Amino acid sequence: MAYDPEKYREKREKVLGIRKRGIGFGTLAMIVSLVIIAGLGIITVPQAVSYMATRNLDDAIFKLESGASWPDPVIPEMTVVEGVKAAVKDKNDTRLVVTYDRRKATVYSIKAYLDQKGLDAVLLNEVNHRQHRTISKAEEEEIETP
Repeated sequence: MAYDPEKYREKREKVLGIRKRGIGFGTLAMIVSLVIIAGLGIITVPQAVSYMATRNLDDAIFKLESGASWPDPVIPEMTVVEGVKAAVKDKNDTRLVVTYDRRKATVYSIKAYLDQKGLDAVLLNEVNHRQHRTISKAEEEEIETP
């Protein structure tokens, strides 16, 4: 009969003083890797979702030729144009920032709508929505810090 090491394993470990304490290395490595992956997921997933929601949005900045402030009724009506998501007046009420989906609307359709309303508007700039938000935040921080 051959010697079976498993048969006397417990006795041998008891005599030699070998005890299993704590968790194994594999389990510890698995826990650490899951924590790292979860942390990275928490950081990157919201940014990815935000990008996917705004990737097709552009901002068009208009100003009236007369330099006057924008009439209040025009702003809520801008969403009637297909593809326009929002319209907001700038700080001085002289510029109108129109956020639109570039797949559905163009600057020309927005300009045509403004012409239809009898407003002589000039396109000042057309910029990516995310870039415009970043620039606006930087300007606000610059103003807040003396």
